[in-house]
Order: sequence, then C-alpha cells, then structure tokens
Amino acid sequence: MIYGYLRVSSDDQDVNSQKQGVEKFAMEHNWNIEEYITDEGVSGGKDPDKRNLGPLLNKVKQGDTIIVSEISRLGRDLYMVMDILHFCMNVGCKIYTVKDKFVLGDDIQSKVLAFAFGLSAEIERQMIRQRTKEGLRLRMKMGILVGRPLGVDTAGKSVSEETKGKIIEQYNWGVPLRRLAENFKVDRNTMTRWLDRWGVLNSPYLHRAEEKKRRQAIAQRKTLYKDSMDEYCCVALPRETMRGYILRDLTIPQIHEQMSQYTYEQVYDTILCDEEFNKLYRQHGQLKVPGYGKKR
Repeated sequence: MIYGYLRVSSDDQDVNSQKQGVEKFAMEHNWNIEEYITDEGVSGGKDPDKRNLGPLLNKVKQGDTIIVSEISRLGRDLYMVMDILHFCMNVGCKIYTVKDKFVLGDDIQSKVLAFAFGLSAEIERQMIRQRTKEGLRLRMKMGILVGRPLGVDTAGKSVSEETKGKIIEQYNWGVPLRRLAENFKVDRNTMTRWLDRWGVLNSPYLHRAEEKKRRQAIAQRKTLYKDSMDEYCCVALPRETMRGYILRDLTIPQIHEQMSQYTYEQVYDTILCDEEFNKLYRQHGQLKVPGYGKKR
C-alpha cells in the first residue's frame, strides 16, 4: 500500500503544491498512490495521534510506503520525528521524501539521515522561537501592545449593549447555545465566553481553559522581561493623568518618561491589561510608534 501524506500548518497555505510534488515523484517510480492522508492548518508540533497522521501510522504494515514532500512535514520536533521514523522502521514501512530525496528504511544510513534531518528541524524550530521572542521584546520596547485588543473576542467582534441584551434574553428563554450562536452569527465557543463574561453562564471548563491561557501568557512574559515576575506588573496609575497622556498621542516610552516613578513594565502592563487604556492607546499613541503603520 502506498500512501501520500500532506500537511500544512496554516489555513492560508494549500496542500495542492505538496500533492503535485508527491504525485510527480510517484509517477517517476511507476507507483500508484492509493490513499492520501491530509492535515490542513495543523502544526507539526502537535502529537501525531492528534493529527490524521496518527491513524495512518496505526494501519501501516510491512512493505507499505509513505511519501511526503519533506521530512519536516512529519513533525517539527526532533524526538517526535525520531519516534515516527523508528516506528516505521520497526514495522517495515519505508518513507520517501520528495524534496530531500531520502529513502528512510530499516538500515543504518536511513537512521543517520533521520537523526540529522530531525535535528535540523528541531534547531530551526528553536531559532524561530528565539526570533519570535526577540521580535516581541522589540515591539514592547517601542511601545506596541502585544495580543488582541481587550473587550474584543477572537473573531474580532465587539458587542453592543443592545445585542448583549438580546443574547441574554434569548438565553433566558432557553435557546440552546448552538442555536444562539447561529442567531448572532458567531462561533459557539465565542457565545459561551460572552455569557460567562457577563455572569450569565458559569462554565468550570471555560474557567480552566482561561486559567491555562493566563498561565501561558504569564510564562511567556517571564521570558520577555528580565526579572522573574510571577504576574503582570500592573499598578494603580492615576487614571485622569494616564488618560490625558494617551489622548495626547504619547507612546508608552514617552508616557514612562513623564511617570518615571514607575517602571517601564508597570506602565506597559497597566495599559495592556486595562480595557479602557488598551482601547484608547491603540487608537492614539500606538499609531505614532515609528514604523508601526508601515509594518501593518
């Protein structure tokens, strides 16, 4: 049995280019690909069992062949790639990579190549992480707020008081969450977050998910700040004074110069975490950050 495995990590990417390369490779060897397994918009860092790759590995047997465009399509982590290749070698399934022109089977050359290529993928991933951190540090230093605006859901939709009242009214009537989401043209998870935020729906599962996100955000910021803080550095800044600075289109570095009694992190995080300041700053000072408009 010959399988073609295709994976792209972004919804904006298309698997067709990979498929064309795999099909051309198969034709050159007079092979017929009997089944394609596709993972679209799925990160290579995700465990194979949580991708369509998992079921494929569970059914391959001795003599089967898997063709991929390149070995990094299997995964972006050294140990994950090694586990996949080790499993296929034990089963007797060969892996062919189109761009790399490798044949990975149960032989010493294949094992050396698998290790070297898997190591390269891991190094690349670590470099991407480092560049991302450096980019975030630079944006924070320039006075650009990271993350989404507060008070806006992941789909970019804000809720008016009138819409909020209609949603709560229909929910109290007993309209199911799925139908409620359809009525207001949002995702069901977004509707659940709204109702929970408004105190109408108490979802322990959602609370656990939000707490996990909060811990992840804090962990990320601990790598961005030099100190080892456990929380955001928010303080009670004078609201009228802060509002005045923001409405004067001052950037965060300029605001910090005016309020030097506070640390830069305290000024930055307070603006970031305060819904009013967050929204105002994005409409004023952030637009004045040198080069910000061009980067957008």
